[in-house]
Amino acid sequence: MPALDTLSKGAHALGVQLSEQQLTQFTTFLDGLAQWNKRTNLTSAAALANAERVHLLDSLTLMPVMRTWAPDARRLVDVGSGAGFPGLALKVAMPELHVVLVEATHKKVQFLIWMTAKLGFDDVEIRADRAELVGRDPAFRESFDVATARAVGPLPVALELTLPLCAVGGAVLAQRGPDAVQEAISIAPVAHELGGDEPTVELVRPGEAEEASAVLVVRKRVETPERYPRRVGIPTKRPLS
Repeated sequence: MPALDTLSKGAHALGVQLSEQQLTQFTTFLDGLAQWNKRTNLTSAAALANAERVHLLDSLTLMPVMRTWAPDARRLVDVGSGAGFPGLALKVAMPELHVVLVEATHKKVQFLIWMTAKLGFDDVEIRADRAELVGRDPAFRESFDVATARAVGPLPVALELTLPLCAVGGAVLAQRGPDAVQEAISIAPVAHELGGDEPTVELVRPGEAEEASAVLVVRKRVETPERYPRRVGIPTKRPLS
């Protein structure tokens, strides 16, 4: 089987055609992740063993949703980027994007800096800071077409850390689990408080053999009130409800 066959076929099912150059970049990405994971814990052993599906293909499931909700997106921020999923993976697949990766953990920031250079990107910005502070920075607040959050905790926390970064008309895309529809219903008051519209859930299936992925979408309707995001640590300690 050819290299990254699972990713290539899954991407094709999503309507995404990856070039040989992009597949080479994804191979470099996975090789670098495995290399660094030997000395610092960036991802679990189980996830690393199945990284082509768990990390790369899972990241690309956001692309059909972006085509619907943000077809002209040029600026994307990934909050709590970790080892670059989904933000850096989306940059490989969508090289036209200007991407900002927000990550507070030093070892992960170092990997992102190294990996971004390895992939040859000079328009990926890595912000080594807490998302609460980035959301209050005038250089970033209310300025992105798309904000993503894959692993930043409960949904009220994820929305408080991402919606302030979206421009009006932009959208938060939050990858969620099997309870996404119920989450969307319960989270509506929080979304409204932060300037968002009614949450919507999009189900994306990268091929018949794959489970559907749930992406919760919140369109930014008006500017987020200045009091959000709250001080560092407060969104986690006292989630909005």
